[in-house]
Amino acid sequence: MKKTNKRLQSYLNLLSVLVVVIIANTLGNIYYQRLDLTEEKRFTLSETSKRLCGKLDEKLYIKLFLDGEMSAKFKRLKLEIRDLTLEFREVSGQQIELEIINPFEDVKEGEMEKMLQGYVEKGINPVRDIDRENADETRIKYLLPGAEIFYGNKRASINFFEYDVALSPDENISKAIDNIEYELANGIRQVSTDKSKSIVVADGSGEMIGADVSSFARELTKYYNISALNMNFSDPNAAAPWAEQIKQNPENADQVFINGLHRRLNLNDLLIIVKPLQDYSNQELYLIDQFIMSGGRVMWMIDPVHIEIDSFRNYKQVLALNRDIENISASLFHYGVGLKNTLLTDLKCNRIPIPASGRMELVDFPYFPIFGDNESSHAITKYTGSVWALFPATLEPKVRPELDIIPLLTSTPYTKVNIAPAPIDLESVYMQMRSAEYRQSMKNGEHISAVLMEGMFKSRYKFMKKYSDVPYLEKGKSKMIVIADGDIIRNPVDKNGRGYPTGYDRISQFTFANKKFLLNCIDYLIDDNGLIEIRSKERTVRLLDPEKSKSEKTYWQWFSMLTPIALMIILGIVNYFIRKRRYT
Repeated sequence: MKKTNKRLQSYLNLLSVLVVVIIANTLGNIYYQRLDLTEEKRFTLSETSKRLCGKLDEKLYIKLFLDGEMSAKFKRLKLEIRDLTLEFREVSGQQIELEIINPFEDVKEGEMEKMLQGYVEKGINPVRDIDRENADETRIKYLLPGAEIFYGNKRASINFFEYDVALSPDENISKAIDNIEYELANGIRQVSTDKSKSIVVADGSGEMIGADVSSFARELTKYYNISALNMNFSDPNAAAPWAEQIKQNPENADQVFINGLHRRLNLNDLLIIVKPLQDYSNQELYLIDQFIMSGGRVMWMIDPVHIEIDSFRNYKQVLALNRDIENISASLFHYGVGLKNTLLTDLKCNRIPIPASGRMELVDFPYFPIFGDNESSHAITKYTGSVWALFPATLEPKVRPELDIIPLLTSTPYTKVNIAPAPIDLESVYMQMRSAEYRQSMKNGEHISAVLMEGMFKSRYKFMKKYSDVPYLEKGKSKMIVIADGDIIRNPVDKNGRGYPTGYDRISQFTFANKKFLLNCIDYLIDDNGLIEIRSKERTVRLLDPEKSKSEKTYWQWFSMLTPIALMIILGIVNYFIRKRRYT
């Protein structure tokens, strides 16, 4: 009887354990929770993400295309995306639904290329997954580490993985994991937030605003209201929007025009200036100046040296000439940075095809430097990746106690600065890049090609106020970014006039991080959602001390092997004495 009761008690105990496990699993599926024990709280959602999720008033659907057979590193990325999405779901009040699918499951032989192209057109980029299981076998297959987000009648695409040539495969995965929260929050912003901020692009002085920047323009329209503004006082078309007012006030035509431009400009949050081919007049710069003094932000992409890559299609040698933009240069110098008439060359650079020995050969082209290794810790450049520049110049920040001037794009120490005018000969470049002596000579230190300035700016155009009834402000608090490369925003264009992605290199078929860098710049200047704060979250990599690891390796090997055995023996002895006492 006593034995029967004991057996019944054992069954009841087992049943109780099973019930507890089932309840715990059920609650775990309903109420997802995980404990963040990292010092920097890297797995805890930022306030920006929580705020975006809190605004969802209907279901938001995320379709993740990362399932099926893949290497261990991409499985890790998939799990991290899933876990963080569940975090988003919790703070949204269960308003987010996640579906993980394998897009390759039902793809027939011969249809792969067409299927991948369809996803590219949706904005989701395929990547190659190289899995080396052993020394004898290497498997290569395509994956789609991206997602679609649906909210109401809106849709957005997310790419969680962007390959950076400067990083190892594991570093690329770690970088992708670090950026998951930003990509999810950015996607949610696209579909759930009305466009509240306005951007105006300068026009009328040969600025690059056509097909060459169409890719980035399309990207901007996802987040902001975009328009162009002709600010060229010498262009008769510039006054067209105010033609009726000018007709009514012909004696004050110039003033009507200026006032109209001033009002239009100040309705926007950001002015973007992309590679003007001719200098701005004092009137135009006065309007920009007063826009800055009133708190408006400006992003300058300026080429002080005239040279085009397309020239090499017809000529093996071209001459880089100074561009006549003295007024623009003087204004930038007054604000806090000198724009130099130079061409920066760097041993860390992209490659171009050069005719050699009767055939085309890919050669390092130092006039196409790649920025990235010497990124600042600023949120704009943190975790951005490699940025490809085309014939960049150099900037010289000035000391301004009222301004914070932060370098954003800095070269490697292996550089040479060429003063314009300067000839560029492809054959010379071919020979120089193969010369050890020449490469040794390129050790002129780091140079800056992009800066952020924020703080109190002083007006340069006090003398202009008597020529205009535009209200004059002597100083004002603002932000601006100056990039000494007008082509950093350029996208290649195919024969049908369609633009490739910003930063895409048709030779290597690799997309550099130009788009991400420029979007970060704009987000920082005018972002009202605080997304840039997510990028600035501190992510500490805690590496082992190599010397200590080497010296204590044997000790810890034996410790990890013997400790579990010792614990099992101790627990066995304790259990033996407990049972002996209970049953004797």
